[in-house]
Parts: sequence; C-alpha cells; structure tokens
Amino acid sequence: MSIIQENPEQYKQTFLSELARLNLQQKEAVDQTEGPVLVVAGPGTGKTQILTARIGRILEEGLAEPHNILCLTYTDAGVIAMRKRLLQFIGPTAYNVHIYTFHSFCNQVIQENIEIFADTRDLRPCSELEMIDVFRKILDDLPKTHPFKRLVGDVYYEQNRLGPLFDVMKKENWTAQYIHNAVDEYLESLPSRESFQYKRAYTDKNGKKYQKGSVKQKQIDDETKRMTTLKYASDLFVQYQEVLKDMKRYDYNDMILWVLREFQNPDSELLISYQERYHYFLVDEYQDTNGAQNSILSNLADYWEDANVFVVGDDDQSIYRFQGANMTNIVDYYEKYKEIIKTIVLQDNYRSTQPILDASKVLIENNQERLLNTLKKDIPT
Repeated sequence: MSIIQENPEQYKQTFLSELARLNLQQKEAVDQTEGPVLVVAGPGTGKTQILTARIGRILEEGLAEPHNILCLTYTDAGVIAMRKRLLQFIGPTAYNVHIYTFHSFCNQVIQENIEIFADTRDLRPCSELEMIDVFRKILDDLPKTHPFKRLVGDVYYEQNRLGPLFDVMKKENWTAQYIHNAVDEYLESLPSRESFQYKRAYTDKNGKKYQKGSVKQKQIDDETKRMTTLKYASDLFVQYQEVLKDMKRYDYNDMILWVLREFQNPDSELLISYQERYHYFLVDEYQDTNGAQNSILSNLADYWEDANVFVVGDDDQSIYRFQGANMTNIVDYYEKYKEIIKTIVLQDNYRSTQPILDASKVLIENNQERLLNTLKKDIPT
C-alpha cells in the first residue's frame, strides 16, 4: 500500500514537505511506528500534525491498509481537523482511515452489528427535560422510609445528586458494589488520616481536652454521613437504567457501555472481529479518556503482543476533567508498557509568545501531580 495513488506527485511532495517541517522530537514520534508510544505534548506543539504525519508514514511504508488504522480523538472538531490535514497529503485515501470520537466509534460498531444490539434499535436519546422526569420518577417510587424520600419542601432535592453520580458511574464503568467497597475502605482509613487528626493539643469551648494526634470524631461522623448518602445514591443506579429502558431512552454514555459489555461477553465474537481489523491505534487527548473509554481501547489493543498504541496526552490541560476524566489512565498506560514504551516530549510551542511560555512553565512545574514530575526519572525532558 502506498499513499501515492491519485495525483501521486502532488501528494508525495505535500507529504515530504510536511515531514521536512517537523522538529527533531516530532520526527521521532512520526518515525516510531511500532510498539507502544507515549507523547507528552502541550497546546501548540503540533499534536494534530504528528498524528496525521504518523498515519501517512504507516501507509507510505506499507505497514497497514487505511482501514486497519483506528484514530480516536475527543471531539467532532478534532475529527474534522485531523481528516482535513490528512487529506492534504494523502488525498482521498484519508476517507478510508477510521477516525472517530469514542462515542461515534461505538455508534459505528452498533450500526455495523445491529443484530447483536437489536434491543437498542427502538431506543432514542433522552432529552434534558426527559431526564428530569426520569429522576423524579425514581424519587417518587421510593418507599417512605428511604433517606432520600422528602414529604415536604423540595421533594426532588436529591435529583441534583443523582445526575452527576450516574454520569460518572457510566463513564468509569463503576457499579454500586464498587462504590460501596471503595467507601467502606475509605471510611475505615479515616482515623489514620492526618486531616482527621488534631495537629496540636486542643481544648474545645466546652473545656474538653484533645491531645495532638487524637481523632476528630465529629469530622469523621460528618464524613461518614456524607459517604453513606453516596452509597444510598449509588444503589439507585439500577433503577435509573430500568426507568430509561421503560421509557425507551438511553443517555449519551450508554453507547460505550453497550459496546464494552459485548466486547467483554465471553460468548461473543464481536471483539475479535475488531481486534483483527485494527493493527494501529492512535489516541489524541489521552489524558481526557475516562475508565469506560480506556477499557474500549484496552480490549482492542490487548489482542496484539507489544500493541502499536500511540497516545498523545497533555497533563497540564485536561479539558474534560470535570466530566470524569483524570490522569490515572495515562499513568496506567505508561506503567503497563513501561519496559518497552517509547516516550517523547514535545517542548517547542508554535502558538504562544515567549513571555507567556516562561510564565506558564513556572506555574506548571509547581504542580507536583504532573505526569512528567511523577515519572521524571523515566521520561526524558
């Protein structure tokens, strides 16, 4: 397979010009076509450029057909930008490369295998107004003895708690039992946590004395009450799914969970058909993937020994962290392939002025949770 097909000389020259524009770190990322690769890259360092150039390199060297490449990004705008750039130097072949958001990829899997997902065929996405009705029905159906049942005042007060929780549970593929176990483990650890111990001898307003290191029992009681409420809320997740099903609705995260459930079904051959289809995986904004999305990628890539997984992440800018994304996945990815992974850091910024870059560097380096600070001894900077 060669990228030089339609109007060959034009695309060849465009592609060579693209390669010539790359700096040393970018070129290293593009040329590392095999095995797991982690690229740490901030805004303005040419992330889209290296992703598309690397796809071009894979095709130019005949390592895979276009449909054997799966590129996952986070937004529809990212998909459009990547496809547009790819068109510039490989031409119409770009339309054969599978570039999706995680949600659109899962939707494609469902549409290609509608007989497997037949029970979802008649479902429609749940609107924001309908979602309010869903939560209110859950609360209306609760017995009078339930802690969330309010008979006076704002009887639907708890709906503001349920929505964000269920959203995170789906994105991270958490069950109520998982939350129960995590809460119990956390509560058990409270007496030994410094934040729940007095840092010096203390006498309260009633004259009761506390020694340094003694437990703040009221604070533990308050935290226990808060965490117990979380457990009660998580127990309603199954009912939430049942109400959606009865209404013939689904929410935005269900598509990923449907596909993940079928990928993990030992009696299904759906997963292996996609594992054998894709030989190369590229993921943009990897720091923003949540647990369910990362499980989709892992299920696909784990079929291959030393899988060709190329991820680009920026630990200084997790644009979807408020939606449940975190740095855990990118650190776990590094640890998973630690013995063979190639790590590359893109440092040259082509957008911001130098004073802005200098000021940002000082602030960023003080953040001890950064990937580069966490793995400093292993990743070249």
